[in-house]
Amino acid sequence: MPVLDPPELTATGSPLPSVRALVEERIIFNYRLPADHLERLLPVAWLTPQLVNGDAVASVCVLRLSKVTAGPVPSLFGVRSVSAARRYGVLDQRSGGRPAVFVTERTTNSALGSLFTGAGFSAQHEHLSATISRDDESFVVALGNDHFNGRAVPAQRWSSSLFPTPGDFSAFLAGGIRSYGTSRYEGQLTVLDLRKEDNGYEPLAAREVRGSLVQPWLDAGAVLDSVARTTNATYRWTYHGLTRRP
Repeated sequence: MPVLDPPELTATGSPLPSVRALVEERIIFNYRLPADHLERLLPVAWLTPQLVNGDAVASVCVLRLSKVTAGPVPSLFGVRSVSAARRYGVLDQRSGGRPAVFVTERTTNSALGSLFTGAGFSAQHEHLSATISRDDESFVVALGNDHFNGRAVPAQRWSSSLFPTPGDFSAFLAGGIRSYGTSRYEGQLTVLDLRKEDNGYEPLAAREVRGSLVQPWLDAGAVLDSVARTTNATYRWTYHGLTRRP
């Protein structure tokens, strides 16, 4: 597992306790994105695109969570939610080019979850309707009013120009423990670590994907590369506050 720089060296600190959850289901839609487009999106010089075969990787990640708890609260009191994030693979040049994640949007269908994170998390965590459902043979993802809609079916084999095997994709995700996100404060990013125990990913084949969430990528020349799904994983998020001002 990657060894991260101590957060106190680069972040302001946070009073929020760690958040734990059972990930009942996670579906990720991966796009090949022109590297120069991601370069223009990154707000600080020390974050650079993590290139795979010359392209950047942009993803829509949707999670169906249960037993969501914070701090010492036992899991039996946890809430359920469907959360989503728009994320990019990046390299943290302050740490010698270590893999990380850049997040520009987080949403949840839980009003309580949005309120909790809004109280201490220095970025917008929008309350947005969201579902992951099964329709005949399809897995169906819906976020908001046409914000993102995806339909995919089980695939017999993995197909991706970015990741030769599901194991390569899992390794790519495993390297991005630390994420940086846009915040309410100009010149500062949120700092969040995600520790997880995944059970491996199964391939899906996209049948329909659309929405305002991904349209800017498509306008920039992005191509949907792959869709993957995992179930019954355990996640723990630890928020470290904001990056320190230069």
